[in-house]
Amino acid sequence: MPLTDILSRHKDRSKTNYSHEILVKGTDIVACRGRVLKFFVNYQLVRYSQISIKGNGSISASDPEFGVRLLNAIHKNRQILSDMIKELQREDVITLEDLEELPQGYKSKLLHIITHFLDGFFGIDTYFFNLEEESHWVSDELQKSMEAAPSAYWLLTIEAGF
Repeated sequence: MPLTDILSRHKDRSKTNYSHEILVKGTDIVACRGRVLKFFVNYQLVRYSQISIKGNGSISASDPEFGVRLLNAIHKNRQILSDMIKELQREDVITLEDLEELPQGYKSKLLHIITHFLDGFFGIDTYFFNLEEESHWVSDELQKSMEAAPSAYWLLTIEAGF
């Protein structure tokens, strides 16, 4: 899986759209759509020029397919993170001690993207984003909240571009 990091953007100018799955809480899908759009309007790290929320791809936690969709979305994030870590290892960054001599450039940018991913910063490399916890994962506590009130949680599919 080729990475779409900030250093290779010029090589990928033909890719104009990015897909994301956003977990959000709201009274209904309209409220959830509003929260997601507000997030992107206010977010400083990624400034999409167009965002489309796919109604037919969005799903409530009360839908029987929700659990599988959520697990698949989280799995995609784990795969993206794993691929980035493997790429860093291919660049001979194996141990924490290797970070002491890490030159600025591709390797440091890749590490930067990995740490953003782990810190819960949304980026164009993000597939799944948990807006409630600002995370790429779902905590056990939130999982219990979704089970207790499934109609309050939605997984929205968005297409966005620059």
